[in-house]
Amino acid sequence: MLGTLPRRHERQFVGTGSPPPSYLQGVRSGATLFLLAAVGILAALALADALRKDDAQTAAGPATTSATTTRPERPTLLDTLRSEAISGFVLYSDQDCRLHSLLLPRMIDDVVRNENGGDVFRCRFHVVGGRLVSGHASAAGKLAFRDGEIVSGDRPILTHEDLVRAARRHPNIVGYDRSIPLHIGVDDLASFGLRSPVVAMTISARYLEPQYLLANFDGHTVRAVAASFLGPYRHLFLSNDGALLGAEDGTVITRTGRTIDPQRGVPAGRAVAFSPDDRWVVVLNGTSTFLVGPPEGGQPARIIRLPIPARDLVWEPVTSGTSVGPPIRR
Repeated sequence: MLGTLPRRHERQFVGTGSPPPSYLQGVRSGATLFLLAAVGILAALALADALRKDDAQTAAGPATTSATTTRPERPTLLDTLRSEAISGFVLYSDQDCRLHSLLLPRMIDDVVRNENGGDVFRCRFHVVGGRLVSGHASAAGKLAFRDGEIVSGDRPILTHEDLVRAARRHPNIVGYDRSIPLHIGVDDLASFGLRSPVVAMTISARYLEPQYLLANFDGHTVRAVAASFLGPYRHLFLSNDGALLGAEDGTVITRTGRTIDPQRGVPAGRAVAFSPDDRWVVVLNGTSTFLVGPPEGGQPARIIRLPIPARDLVWEPVTSGTSVGPPIRR
């Protein structure tokens, strides 16, 4: 047993076989106190260290976790055109009246050359039988305004009374004194068929500022009207299937008599055509070309900007393709 005790105690027990019980009890008590004191010191040190960490975190501010977030990239113009299945072959004249060809959706733009390699110039044009013709294609067909009436050749289609009856549908003329005659001037004509003429008119009378109306007829019956308070309806154009008619201000009228006002949020310009699938109205403002889709589900109109400074254009399909979304509702 002596060999297991600390050497500093050996001198007190020389000649004895074992240490006295009182001594062993004292050693045990001392060891226990020593262990308790050591545990207490370690606990105090751990508490102090924890408090120092809390103070450091408070001073440095709330802990943040580093996380890498990637914002989705905005779709490119090519992505948008492809997702909307916008395709076709566009002929357009630039601001110098130079003719270009544009392939959609790839946006491949080339200057059109003649047989001698020179530029081709057309400020306003349309295509007849695959050939370029100067000026605008007429949506009126054989209709004409003559002697206060709408005629086709020598055949009257709408009388002056028919036009006056439509004019009185204008909101500013509904309650106008009927004893005061109305003067009707025709700004443009179009037709969904011989029995469905569309007349863009300017209405004037004594004490009345000029009023502007677009009237769709079914025979001699007024089917629908659209009223403008900004200016006359000009340059009427038809869709490929002849079921939609547009005006330069962006107004659309359908064969069934539905009218669609110009869409909000579209930069000022002039509408010139429908897309081949009749889902878009093409608006030009001299620096860009805008494709304007009808609003759906209470949402604003869809607008796609093409960096094409066109003065005029013709848009022809290259394939039937697959449309994404319905055409403008008839």
